Amino acid sequence: MPYVIDSVRERGVLPYPIRADFPVSWASHLDIADAAVALFERLDVTGVVSVGQYPAITGPDLAEAFGARLGRDVLFEPITPEEFRTSVAPLIGEDAAADIAGAYQAMSAMPDRSIAPETSAQKLLDVTPRATSQWLADVGL
Repeated sequence: MPYVIDSVRERGVLPYPIRADFPVSWASHLDIADAAVALFERLDVTGVVSVGQYPAITGPDLAEAFGARLGRDVLFEPITPEEFRTSVAPLIGEDAAADIAGAYQAMSAMPDRSIAPETSAQKLLDVTPRATSQWLADVGL
């Protein structure tokens, strides 16, 4: 998202609407595309296929990876879902931004957002998500 990337580049801060201690199985859109392609080729795989890093990492871990890629310190800054909604609404529209903010608000009550290893793309499709540094390189950061 431009708002997030611009903040990292300009301020050295990664703002995101999750708690600092909230582990997430981050996945790039490229990882999701890789899994979708593999699913077209693997008709024997059915049911839920989870895409994302395992084990899950926290926002500060993600900021550290951004910093390593950029060669500078990057700090994680937890923001509220409402702050995130306000930042993305100009890009995606008010309704979509409100839906995303609602999803992050719901996640705030969860202990984590980690994929289950038994339904992972790694296990079911032999598709391993990119390390954060590779994902950042692939999207030109």
